[in-house]
Amino acid sequence: MKDKLFNRREFLKFCGHLALTFCGSAALGPDFAEAFIRIARKEVPVIWLTGQACSGDSVSLVYGDSPSLVPILTSLVDLKFHPVLSVAQGELVLKIIDEMRSQGGFVLCFEGAIPSGMPEACTVAERPLTDILKEVIEAAAAIIACGTCASYGGIPGANPETGAVSVFDFVKKEGLGKPVVRIPGCPMNSVRFAGTVAYFVAYGKLPPLDKDNRPLMYYEDIIHHNCQRYQYFVQDTYATDYNQKKFCLFRLGCRGPVTYADCPLRRWNKGTSWCVNANTPCVGCAHQRWPWDREGGIYPDPAKIIVETKT
Repeated sequence: MKDKLFNRREFLKFCGHLALTFCGSAALGPDFAEAFIRIARKEVPVIWLTGQACSGDSVSLVYGDSPSLVPILTSLVDLKFHPVLSVAQGELVLKIIDEMRSQGGFVLCFEGAIPSGMPEACTVAERPLTDILKEVIEAAAAIIACGTCASYGGIPGANPETGAVSVFDFVKKEGLGKPVVRIPGCPMNSVRFAGTVAYFVAYGKLPPLDKDNRPLMYYEDIIHHNCQRYQYFVQDTYATDYNQKKFCLFRLGCRGPVTYADCPLRRWNKGTSWCVNANTPCVGCAHQRWPWDREGGIYPDPAKIIVETKT
């Protein structure tokens, strides 16, 4: 394809396609156009820090599509530091952080939980991450909790190990008073991240959130209502073992009825699949309580699950 400049109509059409991909509505096309104009002016620097995490959310971002990582880095954010993608280590990282703190106005993306009960569990250049975070959050314009560990504590939050907490709880506990948006999921879907950042760029604020500080455009409804096997639930037809390739997986411990996310609509790996499509019950990885009973296993007694119904 030959390089060429968009005219205004082509540019708005392109932004409409992106809005449809990110948010499910082409009506936000003008907002995306405004976002790209602001991006060209380099108004949204981003710092990505990691606490107690497996880097799964970073990997999901790297292998994401619609968009892929390259346009995110070249057209959506001015990434100043990322522990997986950047070469900087130790004291150099602290220098980058100090420079951004002095400038302010950046977005902090945080992955993983924060060891508030054992600060020495996570350090940068021998400084406790908890101390660094306080300083960074104070200067940040907004914070994005990337993944379930950052959103709710996740697996590192198992008691009583490190006293791991979510970014939201850390901000509240320290009285920092900064806006936090949660993008739960293990791992986080890269489209949810890109769409949230694009909205912030366009409006200068976080997108509309639900009562749990999640973007409504991705977490408005429970997985159950959009599941391709929902009709089997209505018919009370359930799978009884994992060899069955159809029927509702509710009796096998599916957490779709209580988990808010758009997994059936968005899917992963270029829209290839998601848990139920692979004949596996939803484990509720985007739920506040995941991984549920850490002593009793991931799949709970379905008799204890209360199914939410449409009103």
